[in-house]
This record gives sequence, C-alpha cells and structure tokens, in this order.
Amino acid sequence: RFSKETKMAAVVEPAASGSSGMPIKLDVVHVGLGMTFTELPFTEDTTIDAFKEALYPRTGTEPANMALSLPDGTAIEGDGAQTLGMCGLGLGATVVHVTDTNEDSISNNLLNAAEEVPKVEGKSDAGFAAFRKASAKPRAAKPAPTDDTERVEAEAFEVGQRVTTAKGASATVRFVGQVEPLPKGWWVGIELDEPTGKNDGEVKGVRLFTCGENRGAVSRPSTLTAVNTEEDADEL
Repeated sequence: RFSKETKMAAVVEPAASGSSGMPIKLDVVHVGLGMTFTELPFTEDTTIDAFKEALYPRTGTEPANMALSLPDGTAIEGDGAQTLGMCGLGLGATVVHVTDTNEDSISNNLLNAAEEVPKVEGKSDAGFAAFRKASAKPRAAKPAPTDDTERVEAEAFEVGQRVTTAKGASATVRFVGQVEPLPKGWWVGIELDEPTGKNDGEVKGVRLFTCGENRGAVSRPSTLTAVNTEEDADEL
C-alpha cells in the first residue's frame, strides 16, 4: 500500500558526466501512484527524454506515457530534446507532476484493484473454534468394554507382584479381577509406595484390599509394567 507522501532516496542518476549544466534538485510527484520522490538530482541541461528515462525505473510508467506538468496544472510541453532549464525547472520551479496517460496501466487502476480484493471479516477465537470443531473429522468411537476386556493382560499379574505405573510410580499388586462399580472388564488394584493414589483400597464402596490413605489405586492391566524382582536380586 502506497502512502500519499512516500519519500525515497535520491538515487536517480544525474546527467552524464562532463555536463556543464547547473545542478538542480527536483521533487517528482507521481499522480497515479500517489508517491513523491524528493530531491532527485539533475542538471539544467538534462533533456526531457533523459528526465523521463531516469524516472521510468522508479515509477514504472513508460516514458512515452509520461505527461509532465507543474503543480498549478501548467503542462510542460516541447520535444524530448528540450532541457529542464528551458522548461523553467531548477531555480524557479522545483516540483514536477507526472501523470500516466495509459488508461490500462497499474498506476491508473490501483483503486479498482483494491476494490476487487475480497474482504475477509475477522472472527473471534470462539468463531474459529466452532469452525475447527465443525470441520474436524469425527473420531472413531471406542468399543464398549465387555467382561473380557483386558482379561489376557490381567493374566500377567498376580497379588504381591511389583509393578510400575504409566507415570513411573512403583507399586505392589493387591488385587486382580473385575470390580462391579467400575466399567466392565479386568482391573488391577495396587498399593503405591508413595501416597499419590486416590483411596485406601476401597473403590466406590467396594473394599478390594486395605492399605494406607491415598496409597491405593485401580488401573487397567495394560497401563502397568511388571518388575522382574529376580533379575534385580541377581544384580545385587
């Protein structure tokens, strides 16, 4: 997006070396782009053709399509060989307006291009969350547990066995079987070494085993790992 007063460094090359003309600095305003190029260096004997060629890389307007004028609207006319000094630019006038006469040029269609850009309305986080939820693929529903859920996994544990939980806590197996108040399937009741559990061995009114407060927990067999105490003893 162009600002109405975009100031750019004076990088336009002056007249060719060896020119005897007096140095001048001009402010060039491109009407279509709404941009101002300040203090561009030239000499009074720079020709109109050379002036336009120097502006072309900065404005994008073809020299043949450049119409020059003073701020009051007075056209700067004459053949391309006429110099800036002959046009009264330099000590007198220091501002030149450039108009692109090509109706199909970008500079003459910036407003139309901006109007054609589709507007995107901002949405709150809640709106985005609703969109993401609506477009998310539904997750496959887990099958309902049955009496045989994790039966095979439970067969790997026995009361008194040492285990570790999914969180790395050490514990001892105190119960293996089904628990009526809990979902169907097989469970393992454990006594934790540290009081990081949820009960004392009683689960929803059913006493599975007895241990210290907050040292009891019930887990699915698949979340526990057996500890081989015989190998540990051999290492010691």
